[in-house]
Amino acid sequence: MQYPDARFFSLAALTLLCAHANLAVAQTPAEPAPAELAPIVVTASKRDQALDSVNGAAYVVPAQTLSDAQVENTMQLGRVLPGVQFEQSGSFLFPVVSVRGITSAQDFYNPALTVYVDGVSQLPTFAAQQLVDVDRVELLKGPQSTLYGKSAEGGVLNIISRQPGNDPHFRASAGVSSRDGYQFKAGASGPLVQDLLYGSVAAVAGDSPGRLTNPVTGADGIGGSRTNAGAAHLRLAPKGQPWELGLSVSGECTRASQDAYVPFDDIDSRQAVIMPGIPADRSDFYQRLCGNSQSLTGQYDLDGWRLSAMAAWQGLHISREYPIGPYYTQQPEHWNQQVQELRLATTGRHAVDATFGLYRQRVIQSRDYINDLYAPLSVNALTTQSRNETESLAAFGDLTWHATQALDLSAGLRYSHDKASTSFDGRSLNYSTFGYDSFAGRGSVDGNTLLGRLSAGYDLTDAWRVYANVAQGYKPGGYNLAPSSAADAEPFGTEKSISYEIGTRYTGDTVRLGAAVYWIETRDAQLYVSNQIGYQHIQNVGKTRSTGIEFDAAWDVTPHWTLGLEGAYTQAKFRDLDAGVCAGCSGNRVPFSPAYMLTARAQGNFHTAAGQWRPTLAVRRTGSQYFDVANSLRQDAYTLIDLGLAWRPRPRVEISAYVNNLADKRYRTYGFAFGPLGNYAQVDAGRTVGLNVAYEY
Repeated sequence: MQYPDARFFSLAALTLLCAHANLAVAQTPAEPAPAELAPIVVTASKRDQALDSVNGAAYVVPAQTLSDAQVENTMQLGRVLPGVQFEQSGSFLFPVVSVRGITSAQDFYNPALTVYVDGVSQLPTFAAQQLVDVDRVELLKGPQSTLYGKSAEGGVLNIISRQPGNDPHFRASAGVSSRDGYQFKAGASGPLVQDLLYGSVAAVAGDSPGRLTNPVTGADGIGGSRTNAGAAHLRLAPKGQPWELGLSVSGECTRASQDAYVPFDDIDSRQAVIMPGIPADRSDFYQRLCGNSQSLTGQYDLDGWRLSAMAAWQGLHISREYPIGPYYTQQPEHWNQQVQELRLATTGRHAVDATFGLYRQRVIQSRDYINDLYAPLSVNALTTQSRNETESLAAFGDLTWHATQALDLSAGLRYSHDKASTSFDGRSLNYSTFGYDSFAGRGSVDGNTLLGRLSAGYDLTDAWRVYANVAQGYKPGGYNLAPSSAADAEPFGTEKSISYEIGTRYTGDTVRLGAAVYWIETRDAQLYVSNQIGYQHIQNVGKTRSTGIEFDAAWDVTPHWTLGLEGAYTQAKFRDLDAGVCAGCSGNRVPFSPAYMLTARAQGNFHTAAGQWRPTLAVRRTGSQYFDVANSLRQDAYTLIDLGLAWRPRPRVEISAYVNNLADKRYRTYGFAFGPLGNYAQVDAGRTVGLNVAYEY
């Protein structure tokens, strides 16, 4: 595999530098508080920073909470992250993520959250991935483009791996679930050379069958997936030295039978829709994603400063084949990404803390699209080949002035230069003459974007802080990544957003509270448009506005029980929407944005003669939402109930049982209109019952 030239940073800098960039962390509301809370250090501004001084909504979910909620991959994080929805549009290749009214509705290739692993940005088509040997997952809400670059309009999600050290660690688990599902995990870490070199390895294998059957082939389990993944880390950190180096490699391969639908108004159906006339050898649903990632990191501590750098590479290979209406479509894609960052930041507390950095990201995507018509006749309808390249170069800086012991004032700037190019050709069936019309396109575009951030925070007491911030986000201009006509050689413009937020945080001995009010304005919104499935393209369609309020609360009622309540109410609507896209739709709600989300939790922790017991209960209510700009395809509000019980008969052994979606509630996760062929939907997998056994040393 050939990667782009990395001259933007010198080889010497990459050898000496980098630490992974974590997000702001806060104690998850459902996590029982220890008797005395140790000070929490976070890196919201890409430097060490006390949690109490973070001027924004931030959360951390530790590994134990992920395990108790049976969260094995990013698509299940909605169970534990307040105010965030994770679903899929068609298949796991294109997650639908919604937070604060910022959604993937505008562009399925760019989820509303930018996903990072150990501070390294992930390709957008790899936002859905396994959690392999994870120490914690961190979320920072709201536009974060000043520090984190393009597409971070809804926020950033950072997956933090367990870092190897002098203490050996081993954990293995095996689980089974209803519909013949299974999950195996194993990981080990420790010193290779005491006080000098450390390493870790981890592996995951899992199968999650779907609930649909194929009426043509008779296959069952349609809608499910099977995954194998692994990761390895090396960490060179001589004891007593001011520097360390790291190497990480990982890989994941998932095979699935998704892109399968049921009639929109018959969500209790257990049969995938396949149009009569589609031959048996073109009736299978098949997706495959195999990816690999490598990163080099390093850091060097100076007097009150830390110099760090990172270089990372990622490659993905996608296969996607499925019947849709009268067509059988094949859409293989190949992605390569290279990312580098060089950063200098203060350590400890100074009168003025600072972060400065340089950043580069280059992405190459190639795609084939073969759309064959099989009913009422057999003929190729569309064939295209395309290649798209994007590159972002950026310089950023962030300053925080500790004006008094209680008052912090902060500001940040980012200057980005973005380039995009496209090259494609193909042919499409002319349904009037049944001949073929050839088309092709070439183009390139670039632009500069200056983004800013301002915030202020004030400690009313040692436990209570209030803050306000104004932050910008953006998605650069570019080209349709799935071209289907010569019109796709026309670029779309940059989308920009600005967020206003006022919030508060209280951390007491037994009570923890957080609340925020936000207002997000987006202009030149990028949206996929077209009424013909398979021929959509992106264009700037107008403005959106999202306003809302969110809160989270946790109360240690007794030393053994913690109660939690989390909620978010959001109004996300189109403003000045292009009438050519949807006439009379200005004022409509943005698709895939629930009107509200509310979760009540209870978590116990009991030590008895028979061992430790941890019961959990979560009741999650999701408000109504739409799946289309016209607001004609609606999913009503629904409630899910999850139960779990973990038992440690011995300190190193844990047995857990769970029931997710106890009432077997059926609800749509995705829907679309297919012209005269009707409306189609995908439906949640329903009730899942499982049992896990784990051993940890």
